[in-house]
Amino acid sequence: MARIPKIEPSDELIDRAFKKAKKVDDPNKKKKAIKKIQTVRKTIDSYLNQYVKSFPSFDNLHPLYYELIDVSVGIDGLKKSLGAIDWAREKCDTISGMYIKKIRKGEDCENMVKSAYGRISSIIHRVSKDLEHLEEARKKIRNMPSIEIGLPTAVMVGYPNVGKSSLLRRLSQAKPKIAPYPFTTTGLVLGHFSVTRKYTDHKIQVVEAPGLLDRPISRRNKVERQAMAAIYHLANLIVFVIDPTQYCGYTTEEQYNLLENIKNEISLPIIVVENKSDIYRSDRECLKVSCESGEGIFELKDEIIKNLGV
Repeated sequence: MARIPKIEPSDELIDRAFKKAKKVDDPNKKKKAIKKIQTVRKTIDSYLNQYVKSFPSFDNLHPLYYELIDVSVGIDGLKKSLGAIDWAREKCDTISGMYIKKIRKGEDCENMVKSAYGRISSIIHRVSKDLEHLEEARKKIRNMPSIEIGLPTAVMVGYPNVGKSSLLRRLSQAKPKIAPYPFTTTGLVLGHFSVTRKYTDHKIQVVEAPGLLDRPISRRNKVERQAMAAIYHLANLIVFVIDPTQYCGYTTEEQYNLLENIKNEISLPIIVVENKSDIYRSDRECLKVSCESGEGIFELKDEIIKNLGV
């Protein structure tokens, strides 16, 4: 994802343009007035053009990033704000050109500069909310993980608070936030580990998705939609994590119902893992792991490698 510069608020943008113009000097009164307006136009154009072009082209985005941006920011609103900024840039350019022509025709220089400044300020203030919206979007996009598209990827899913973050720490070098309450993970968290085959290291990407609840797609919140985006657009393999102790706040039946629903939605290999085996072990036939004792972690890694065909 390309680096997006800080989006300045309207007052700051206007202030910067006028400060640059204030430094303009020329013994010829008419030339000085024209240069002042040109400086303001150039400064405004430079900033607004940079803002518009620094955002990614949504039509060319990978489906995962498209979905993540749509969930966290809203693609339609973002397009609208970018369109408004580009409109303001073109409008300021037109206004500047109009007042420069008036000065060249002999109209009062000082009045023309004041009028040009006033109209340009008015245009920039009209898109003030759009500038604010783009700045908020920039912050959210900046915090999105740098996912390596095309790398063999296992996505860990399950109900909130079943221990996915602890498991990710055990499997990789990632250090996700861990806390005893639901939806601690509110975005995708990445980890990696390597396996050596025929003297070559192969990198495997493990993605912790936010917690899912067993409910229809229409009722899923923004956090859950990010999890589904990772499953649909990134996963080669799903590691479904279950907390058989039910300390997560959800029954074992609820968790296995979600597993069945995901099986019906997705045609991907699934490794079912019951976590917290140091506290409780069910009779179900699935992999048992403990992030506390390390039990089953090596076996889980081996299953991930085997299922990904590495």
